[in-house]
Amino acid sequence: MAKTAKRSKTPSPTAADDDALRSKPTEKASSAGESWTLLGFVVLLGAAIVATAVHNPEEVRHATSRALGHIVTQFGLDNAFSVHLDAFSRSVDCSDALQYLTTVHPVKGFHVVCVEKSPMDSLFITGYKDGMHPKQTSETAIDLMAFTHEVEHMFQIKEPMDEYAVKFKQPYAFFTPDGVRLATKLGDLVNRVVFLFEGGQFIWPGITIGHKTIVKDVYKKGDVVLETLSMTPLVFGVDEFLKDDEINVILELSLDHLNPSGVALNDAHKDRPATDWRTSTTYFLPSSRHPLVQDIDRRTADLVKVPVSHQEYVQVLRYEETQKYDHHLDYFSVENHQKSPQVLENIEYGFKNRMITVFWYMSDVARGGHTIFPRAGGQPKPSTMRDCTKGLKVPPQKRKVIVFYSMLPNGEGDPMSLHGGCPVEEGIKYSGNKWVWNKPRINP
Repeated sequence: MAKTAKRSKTPSPTAADDDALRSKPTEKASSAGESWTLLGFVVLLGAAIVATAVHNPEEVRHATSRALGHIVTQFGLDNAFSVHLDAFSRSVDCSDALQYLTTVHPVKGFHVVCVEKSPMDSLFITGYKDGMHPKQTSETAIDLMAFTHEVEHMFQIKEPMDEYAVKFKQPYAFFTPDGVRLATKLGDLVNRVVFLFEGGQFIWPGITIGHKTIVKDVYKKGDVVLETLSMTPLVFGVDEFLKDDEINVILELSLDHLNPSGVALNDAHKDRPATDWRTSTTYFLPSSRHPLVQDIDRRTADLVKVPVSHQEYVQVLRYEETQKYDHHLDYFSVENHQKSPQVLENIEYGFKNRMITVFWYMSDVARGGHTIFPRAGGQPKPSTMRDCTKGLKVPPQKRKVIVFYSMLPNGEGDPMSLHGGCPVEEGIKYSGNKWVWNKPRINP
């Protein structure tokens, strides 16, 4: 039976960071006239707040912050509040958070947070749990420990208790909406809309089927469009991600090395041949064999916002007519490998795993060869793992990639990510698996 233990979910606060945001005393205003004018401002501000609160209390906080910012600027009191004037120009509009929310279903472990600093030494926190309405609001002191405690309470983030979770689970992490990891410092979080992922890795919000996200400055591609194909499981499509010269090099380096594809067998299937499920041929192409392959690694990292160090070598695949791959999961399920201690150790008992599949299409196919997600939209587990009639079906399209997630934002595996390769009916399908883990890995 697993032992229990406790571990801090966030780094200890740094006093310097808190002090940089907290108010500091200053000399009194030297001019009596300025003092009386300031008093008049405050009185008028108080009256406005009382009047506004009766009709629209939600706007009071924002109006107060803006008005105090004006006072600070007008009377040169920025040192008194330890807020530089450019902090007001960087003030955040929390309504910007609404564009990242979904109405489809809760996204476990993904939270949208808006953090605002008041000149009166407090933080206003607006949060959307699991990426949905309703919003929650809270106010706390400008202190990292107080802030993290409030966020953990707001989103019901619990301390890991299981011994494996204590040892291996990644702490939650904050990111900008375009995927930049933020340090757990108030200076990086205040006056921003940020994403919190309980699993510690960035995942693009799907929003709704058909939604298009612009991913900027992707290596050697510029801006690319990430289109949501499914919310359950989370699947995106990107057209023209690969280039013809890259595909030609990959196939030239790989075709002479193709061998029958293997599978990672579950406990119940140890004595069965891989061809019961999979009949393609495969080669893992080391990135070191050509600079163009390394370019795609960098491009993939830019697309999914997870470092190159988390990637496996690309698995190059060839499917000839009638060849297929029955429905399967790309992540390693702890439940299905209880009799494989080496697998459990390698995946850190589920806390280190394949998180993302970036699936490359390197040829057009006349008929068949679709990638199928039989549980798309929340469908039950299919009765047969060979049915290619139900679910989301993505046809092969040369140079396109699909991106799908095997792990949820909370760090758990997603059984809804079940997928398969339908039989090729006419032509040859060339494709590739680029697996991205939630932790760094070492390629052989």
